Amino acid sequence: MLLPPFMNRLALALCFLSFTALAQPPQDAGTSAASTTDTPPEATTASEDSDYPTCPEGFSEDSAEPADSSVLGAMQVEVAGQGLTPTGLELRGLQRLTDPQVRKLVGAPPADASRTLTGNEVQALLQRLARTGLFARVEPRVRVSEQGPAVLEVNLEEYPTLTSVEFVGLQELRPDDLWDALFKLPSRFPENNDTQEEVATLRLHKRHGTLRVVSECPTPRPPRPWLARRDDGKFQPGIMLGGLDAALERILQTLREDEGYLLATVTATLSPEGRLVVTVDEGRLESVEVRGVDEPMAARVREALNLEPGSVFLRSDARRALERMESRLPFLQREDNEDLDEKRTTVRIVEEREADGTRRYSTREEAPRKSRRHERVEFEVGWGRLFNDGDDASSEGLTMEGKRLIVHVRPRPPDLDVDLLPVHTQVTGFAPGLKANLRFWDPKDRVHTTLDAAFFIPLRLGGQRLPDDPEGTRRQRRVNLLGGAKVQLPALGLEELGAQAHDFIDTLDRWRLGDFDSYFYSFLINRPDRDYFRRQGFTAFATWRWQRSWLAGVEVRGDTVSSLQSFTPPLSLFRNDHPPFPNAPVNEGRFRSAVLRLEYSGAAERGTRVGSLFRTPETSLFERHEGWKREPALRGFVTMEVGEGPGADGADARFWKLVGDVAMDLPVNWHTGLSLRLRAATGHDLPLQKQEALGGWSALRGFGFKEYRGGDSSVLASAEYRWHGLGVFADLGSVHAASEWSDAKLSLGGSFHFGDDVRFEAAWRLDDKARLTPEARLLFNRTF
Repeated sequence: MLLPPFMNRLALALCFLSFTALAQPPQDAGTSAASTTDTPPEATTASEDSDYPTCPEGFSEDSAEPADSSVLGAMQVEVAGQGLTPTGLELRGLQRLTDPQVRKLVGAPPADASRTLTGNEVQALLQRLARTGLFARVEPRVRVSEQGPAVLEVNLEEYPTLTSVEFVGLQELRPDDLWDALFKLPSRFPENNDTQEEVATLRLHKRHGTLRVVSECPTPRPPRPWLARRDDGKFQPGIMLGGLDAALERILQTLREDEGYLLATVTATLSPEGRLVVTVDEGRLESVEVRGVDEPMAARVREALNLEPGSVFLRSDARRALERMESRLPFLQREDNEDLDEKRTTVRIVEEREADGTRRYSTREEAPRKSRRHERVEFEVGWGRLFNDGDDASSEGLTMEGKRLIVHVRPRPPDLDVDLLPVHTQVTGFAPGLKANLRFWDPKDRVHTTLDAAFFIPLRLGGQRLPDDPEGTRRQRRVNLLGGAKVQLPALGLEELGAQAHDFIDTLDRWRLGDFDSYFYSFLINRPDRDYFRRQGFTAFATWRWQRSWLAGVEVRGDTVSSLQSFTPPLSLFRNDHPPFPNAPVNEGRFRSAVLRLEYSGAAERGTRVGSLFRTPETSLFERHEGWKREPALRGFVTMEVGEGPGADGADARFWKLVGDVAMDLPVNWHTGLSLRLRAATGHDLPLQKQEALGGWSALRGFGFKEYRGGDSSVLASAEYRWHGLGVFADLGSVHAASEWSDAKLSLGGSFHFGDDVRFEAAWRLDDKARLTPEARLLFNRTF
């Protein structure tokens, strides 16, 4: 009979005493079950003969999964006699499954067996029952009658049996996207049911060791015909392994984390007959709230986010919206910290049962728990942390309250960018330096201030000098300095208003070859493919940006220009026994000029950086877009420079120069497409440093550097087709010099791309000087 209520505490105490006794080896018939010995627990199971498998070592407390605690109930004890050691096992509550099926699955003794069960065997059986994934509850109790033996009675509640499954409410997704999540096997049930591992256990004691190979006690795996599943695209009825609430949570996780439907919810109804109807709401945005700024600025943030209420909300929408906001309002940034993490709600599936047996499941949002603060330091290193562009960052600054999106922003603090300048040229040798940019943001978006500075110092290495000119050597080894300040006035459309002073070694060949590529090949093979001269003076400028993609600007320049000579011997890793790379002379003296420019870049965003310390009329002010987009992109600029300075005869003369450079990307699909470029320039009475020349990398590839120089006009056309890592290109150009145009020069080549910018190129010239051996370069920057 059952214990009376006033004996509940005594029963609980007897429960613990009984399991203490069960853990000991059995005594003879005349010995009390409560007596103990000093025999180790390991010896009990090994010494007993058994006609059914048990694995007590495989089910220690450490190996139990956290889910077991919600399935395995506390042992209950009924006392009606003196003996508490169970000699039989009864399984109650089975519906779809039969008693012999369950016993065979978990390795339990037959129903008619009367052998005494040990404590380890009881614990193993209960844990194996709990870990089958078939039962929602496993409630053991020891029943002791006045006349009969003690019996271990286990009440089992099976997980629901499904006879049919239907998905409703899907709009953008298909049911096939969710079937796998519904019937995904838990981690302790691998797909390969035949897999069985053997474990080698090594125990060391002092200098001696023993090696024992044992078969791991596997988790019971129910046969597939028992389970609800999908075979060959068709649903098969059966028990819902692991429970329906866990399966619906997997669907919810798939929707929110894998598919990116951040507001998705799941509801379901299970009839008593086993018909399951799963309703999926992909989640429509109700409203957007901005926190951290005042209401006028919050309205601008909502406008920049451009998230329409009523539309299905995806993680990709959130990522693009935040990128759009930070591009259009760069003085604001998303906020993400521990306090914000604690504001993020969690969701789970809850079950409600009705009187007629119907089960209803719904998604419930739970408020975050306030955790107790602990001072701790976490340090994590990984490739994902160092080079992360994943989706985790896309949700920073966002929380959800129901179907309302909360965007957390704050004013951006001053930011400092410092970059290394690994300068290496034929006129400086190795000249390391730094470039720094300090920007102060106005949270009211009135005036944003930027300070720029740079320096590089030519080092005296390898005995480099100008032969018979020690004064010239010292002159060229002077420190190179640049510094400037500018402001941005959004209300007036002024992107730049500022000035800079400089005394440094400059070049007008940046449109031909990128800085790093020139420095790299100057050091490697004594081929910088650039001419240099010294500039001392100032530049004042103003740039208007009346639309996202359009710039108009004016610059006033006043410089004193001087020629430079190549150092000897060349400081290069290879070809250092060759003559130094020649550096062309310039017209020396005082130059004054004004530059007008008009630019367009279809890929430019509102926050695209404009301008540089190293600005020239030959290059764009827009920061070049990195990466290959799927949509066509057009970019280009036109500059007109009018000035006065020393001419060919030494006297001051007026000159003008017009430069136009247009490029277009026409993608076919990802990393496949066509790139076109057309550059044309013309001028009058140009000083030597501004005269046109073609030949060399990015300016008629395959020909020698500035092989055709001294012109007042030039035309260059380039075309490149790329499919994934491979590409082919062609360059065609001509120079107007000495009152006539040169014959059009053509070159062809191929390329292998390691990314959007890094590529290996080989080019052949197609004229009477053509050779079988191509000109080849590994390039790290793109100039068009």
